[in-house]
Amino acid sequence: MSTRAPRSVVSVAPGVVFVEGPVSNWVVLAEEDGVALIDAGYPADTDLVLDTVRWAGHDLADLRRVYVTHGHVDHVGGIPGILERFPHVRVLAHADELDNVRGPGRQQVTPAEIGGRLAAPRTLRWLARAIGSDALRPVTVPTARAFTAHDFEGRAMTPFPAVGHTAGSTAYLLPAAGAIVTGDAVVTHHDTQPASWQPRPRMITPFFTADEATALESARALPFPEIVLPGHGPAVHRVGSEWVPVTG
Repeated sequence: MSTRAPRSVVSVAPGVVFVEGPVSNWVVLAEEDGVALIDAGYPADTDLVLDTVRWAGHDLADLRRVYVTHGHVDHVGGIPGILERFPHVRVLAHADELDNVRGPGRQQVTPAEIGGRLAAPRTLRWLARAIGSDALRPVTVPTARAFTAHDFEGRAMTPFPAVGHTAGSTAYLLPAAGAIVTGDAVVTHHDTQPASWQPRPRMITPFFTADEATALESARALPFPEIVLPGHGPAVHRVGSEWVPVTG
């Protein structure tokens, strides 16, 4: 049982539970042959991720796979702890993202590279939360493999390229749920952004992104159904021309 708590847990559609974690997000997904995760938080989130699988009504023994949006430590950090307990779980990512997922080196900004931006109080608060989530712990997922079209045959999910944030960033469309899981290709809010900003699909703070121009082009090309499940910020759904947080 985790001592950490999510910011929110919402059932956005049958079999789709979105978790806005302490610092980053993940999705618990009921599939035809078991349970899947999309991302898995920071290293300190392992127990919380597993708790949310149970909260979603599943047996942990039914956990089968983790789909990765991208290999930053706040999205893959919980995976090694999951694999220690459930070594049968498969970890799948785009082929161009495998180096980031497997680690220990990855295409990710460091505190030193953030530099003078640390003077901003909200950036300092985010950094403290990240370090408190074991962001500095070396993370490796050597068993991660590249997904293929075969991995999605018969599944209610379609991967979409969302490159730019990292080399192989991927979004996952869930057509039956009218939702898309965007990772950090599109977020609705981030702790480094002003608290007054209303949640809506937006680009993440630029210094987190490897290639901002490519990331913007990729984001514009993504399909946006009624619901957006981001890597940071609350889930939102479209109401007319507005985006509002998903509740319930």
